[in-house]
Amino acid sequence: MPNMLRFHQITRYIAQTTETESENAAHHAMPTLMPEDTRNMQEPLGNPYQNPESTQSAQSAAGLGTDPFSPVTPVSVGGQGQSAPTNQSVQTYQLPFLAKVSRLAPIPGDPTNSRYGIVMRLKDVSQPQNGLGYIVRFADDPATGKQNNKQVQIIAWISKSLKVYPTTVPLTNDPSTNDVEGELHFDAWTDQKNLGAVRIQSNDGLNRTITIGELQLDFSGSGYSTGSLNGIATASSVDLGPYGPAATNSAAPAHATNTGSARHPLNSLLAAFWLAAAHFPKLRGEQLGMGAGRIVEIFQNMQNKPLADALDEIIWRGTTNSNTASPFERFAARQLIEAGAGQIREITAEHNLDVVQLDSTGQFWMRFNRNEITGLQRDIVLSVEGALNRLAAASRIAAKYDNGMGLVTTLTEAQDYRAGFDELHEWDTHTSFIQSRADARNSNLTVRGATAARGGMWDVMSRFVDICERLILPYRVEYRCDANPDTGEMVVNFTVPTSLMMPASVLTDSGWVGIREQRAAQAASYALRLAGIIAQAAFTAGTNITSLTVNGTLGSVTGAPVLSLAFTRTPFMMGTVPAFMAGQFNDPALDSDPAAVLQMLRPSAQVISFGPDRGLTPITALPIPQAILAHRVPLWRDDRELPDDLKALLGADFGRDLDVMYDGASIKGGEIFQIAEQNEDSPMSASLEIESALMGLQSEMPDLGERKPLYCEHPLMRLLVANLPDHTPQTRYVKAPDALYNSHIALARIHRDSGDLDGSLAQLQQALALAPTTAQPFVDESITYVDIAGDHAKGADVLTRGLAVAVMPGDVNFMYYRLAYSLWQTNNREAALACYAFMLGMGFHAQYEEAAEVEVRELMQEMGVDSLPDMYAVTHTLNKHGIPVAPLTSQTELLAKAAIRLVDAGFPLAADEAVWALGALSNDDRLGALRQSLRFGVLDEDAVLASERPAN
Repeated sequence: MPNMLRFHQITRYIAQTTETESENAAHHAMPTLMPEDTRNMQEPLGNPYQNPESTQSAQSAAGLGTDPFSPVTPVSVGGQGQSAPTNQSVQTYQLPFLAKVSRLAPIPGDPTNSRYGIVMRLKDVSQPQNGLGYIVRFADDPATGKQNNKQVQIIAWISKSLKVYPTTVPLTNDPSTNDVEGELHFDAWTDQKNLGAVRIQSNDGLNRTITIGELQLDFSGSGYSTGSLNGIATASSVDLGPYGPAATNSAAPAHATNTGSARHPLNSLLAAFWLAAAHFPKLRGEQLGMGAGRIVEIFQNMQNKPLADALDEIIWRGTTNSNTASPFERFAARQLIEAGAGQIREITAEHNLDVVQLDSTGQFWMRFNRNEITGLQRDIVLSVEGALNRLAAASRIAAKYDNGMGLVTTLTEAQDYRAGFDELHEWDTHTSFIQSRADARNSNLTVRGATAARGGMWDVMSRFVDICERLILPYRVEYRCDANPDTGEMVVNFTVPTSLMMPASVLTDSGWVGIREQRAAQAASYALRLAGIIAQAAFTAGTNITSLTVNGTLGSVTGAPVLSLAFTRTPFMMGTVPAFMAGQFNDPALDSDPAAVLQMLRPSAQVISFGPDRGLTPITALPIPQAILAHRVPLWRDDRELPDDLKALLGADFGRDLDVMYDGASIKGGEIFQIAEQNEDSPMSASLEIESALMGLQSEMPDLGERKPLYCEHPLMRLLVANLPDHTPQTRYVKAPDALYNSHIALARIHRDSGDLDGSLAQLQQALALAPTTAQPFVDESITYVDIAGDHAKGADVLTRGLAVAVMPGDVNFMYYRLAYSLWQTNNREAALACYAFMLGMGFHAQYEEAAEVEVRELMQEMGVDSLPDMYAVTHTLNKHGIPVAPLTSQTELLAKAAIRLVDAGFPLAADEAVWALGALSNDDRLGALRQSLRFGVLDEDAVLASERPAN
């Protein structure tokens, strides 16, 4: 399955305290016919920060009157259907005199109250080689109406591949040898072939595969052919009676409590599963698999369908289809309905919206453009996201009690509710986790060989981001931070949920009770508790941070501030944190009493206002310290002097020398391309106007002396000058006007369109001289050679040189695409295939990707290959043909060195795009989150963007 849809076993925060970069747990064995199967599709197990073997605290269980994890009533697949007649017109077979018959113990759910068994052979009847026997029903005696001990009816056959095939007649061949799937089958996990899923195929016309349990095989037997192999049912969503899973803890559901021996012959276990999950439901007139399956299979199905359809299906399964629904499905339907899932279809009709489950935390994350989905629509989307996270919590608890399977029948509806309820009251566990990060190594202290100063701005901010990204909370938290470690001051903005996102009902001993009128107060209480957790994360991230302000913004990080609290380190760490650790903030009685929570937090200063419903109302936040505002001056007018090492590295003396966004020239860059567009039908007129503008710009250029003009298409390109061949520590650069560079590019394209090769190349050489760290001139030059001269060889050579410069993912992707085609046209198919494989493997999803896929299929057909090479082979081929593997290590290492030093020196605005690129190249979401804080800090986003390019 795609990486985005993987589900990893995460024991909440326990698995995150190790120092390894990977958060993934081990995966299980590859099943015979389902090579993509992994057992660890389940959610994180157990309590978020405690060992999964520990029990829930007594305090967290308060409020329901009874133990929420008391044994579950046995649940059979499906509801009550019509019973089939006991007398059936099926051929009967005589048992041999010395027949070996394994009589099955009674299994609940049989509407005919028949007796069943397994026979290895019948009179004059054999089975396919190495089969595990026929499942038989003892036939009725016509004289007495009772079942006969010597006459049987065949109802199924068990293959050596551990599949069950319904049949009423003897088989001569094993259907599995022809890849015929059994109605029930065992699929081993990927690395534990003695452990795997038991699955059935639905009979609803959709041929769905539904997991109903898990089997552990005992290989101490002598083999499949004798039927002596034993097994243990470790989990089951159907009542297997004496064949069911043995109880493993006091909270095990009733149908998981084995009334006999845990170990049984494997063919008897398979027969028991098939009878309970397939045969009996059919006798009752039910569809197979209704009310069964793993919770994570529901989640996976949801992510593989249009979101609105998937949510409607979950709701249908728990409401319209409630007579056969499992407790989890009924719980899921209620949560989604109350969250407003019915309105998601209208939203998806207008906007792009989907959902993923994060590998790092197991929580759901709705993906959407926050500039498009706003206001009430955003509230609904995040309300549904919160509901899905309550379902994820139920999945974690279910997996704890059924050997990690997380079946939909493991918990009662009350237990499912309790799982989500507890997740709202785990503040002590969040606190313990944050405390555990105090001594943890900062894995982003060193990035691509560049190491930040301990306790510096990079260290503090990246530590804070790391902690926040690891938090497993019921509602998403977006955040931005800013700090000045030299003065010990820090400010954090973080999102708080709106009242619409809170649960609309609670489950009591009397049933479900609506609490919509309490949601505003509950949102405020949650926000204040979260403020304490965010404050602890900030103080933990930097031991030199002594003064902190946390601002809660409503709904989104750009929302209105609704709380602003200041904390001093020692009182907070010595008073408030111990109260969190002691579980005082977990008390459900605080849910509707935000004023009490505020008093317990004991801030040193506060701005907060409660409405009549005890909800939070907009406020003006506490002022930002001047020491933090000092490094928030727009870069183009930042007169602060750079440290000496950065002067030499970047060819700049002051912060303003690093700006590439502000355009103070009399002619703006965009005006040049407007001239070309307005004179599209008259290239001569366009050329004359642009040349005139070019002359004016050149006349305005001041005397640069030893300084060099430099144009950079993107801010990160300004940080790459140290790799230019003529750069020295004494070199200094001056920003060239955007229109100067654009004039050369526009004139080059006009010459190209008119077939003037030399004229186009001359302009491109001048553009490249102005912009040696920008990839675009190389792209234009390559296109010029191909379009005018049809010279793919020269075009490929130019792109090869350009890839040594390119860093931006979009540039790299497009250049490999163009290079692949040119190499193909010069009959260098091996290198062309490597370039296609590289650009398609980037996952950039550009508009030309579909064309690239068509081209590469044709190329592969020419070469007689069936698949793209892997990345190791691609890299080897590129090196063999002298093609750079972009971006070059020298480029990314320089980028990391410059970015980290700039942040530590207090120039975050000069580093933010470089940090974004480093995060994108390493697929590190933490660097992407850090970039947001570097770019905007805790200032108003719109104001920051406006200050970068003010009207002039």
